[in-house]
Amino acid sequence: MNLNYDGKVAIVTGASSGIGRATALALAEEGAKVVGASRHAPEEDVEGISHFEIDLSTVEGPATLVEHAIRLHGRLDVLVNNAATGQVNRGFIDESEESWMSALNLNLLAAARAIRAALPHLLVQGGVVVNVTSVNGRVPSFQASAYSASKAALLNLGNAVASEYADRDIRVVTISPGLTATPMWLGPEGIAQQVAHMIGGDPESIASDTASETPLKRFLTPEEIANCICFIASTRASAVTGTELVVDGGITQTM
Repeated sequence: MNLNYDGKVAIVTGASSGIGRATALALAEEGAKVVGASRHAPEEDVEGISHFEIDLSTVEGPATLVEHAIRLHGRLDVLVNNAATGQVNRGFIDESEESWMSALNLNLLAAARAIRAALPHLLVQGGVVVNVTSVNGRVPSFQASAYSASKAALLNLGNAVASEYADRDIRVVTISPGLTATPMWLGPEGIAQQVAHMIGGDPESIASDTASETPLKRFLTPEEIANCICFIASTRASAVTGTELVVDGGITQTM
């Protein structure tokens, strides 16, 4: 199926690894010119993807990113807000002010700032915003209150912008992944490691046990999420806006 990305320009945040990297690769493979953004460069360069190192948690970061993409390619068609951070705790009362501010700043405010900066350029020819949230936006975890709250707020924000701009050829769609094999879960400082530090045990066993409790009995791959993002941001999904696509392997149906 041709997703009609030839000549299109996309920004993907959090593009050095995980879902962001898989999305940047998938969009480039479909013919888009991709500007990937993160604080650290990916391990290798790929044709069709240019990387922009930037801290999106700063007030000026998202606008600087959009300006860079416009200078580089002269237009913008797709914005994928994927960059995120999260921390697990024993419970709500144990989550620090720093953890709350970090989650709200990157998971919510950075996306809001990016949308605000991107809209004038998307309005030129029409475009799409994809916000990557989480099943925790609807099924919050008491061990990750700040993360859950920030993702719920991002879902709400996306729906609000979608309503305002639907008649101006701007679509806004939310993708909510479930348990996915990304550095946020499996990395050296990921959730499995954090849980192991809190309760004991080894991260590998914690990850394996967690996966075994899901309907698919496994982690989703970043590529599975990326494929959904590519489709939903394409002209093949031109009637889809102001809604959420849950890609969780059936987790929320069992809760």
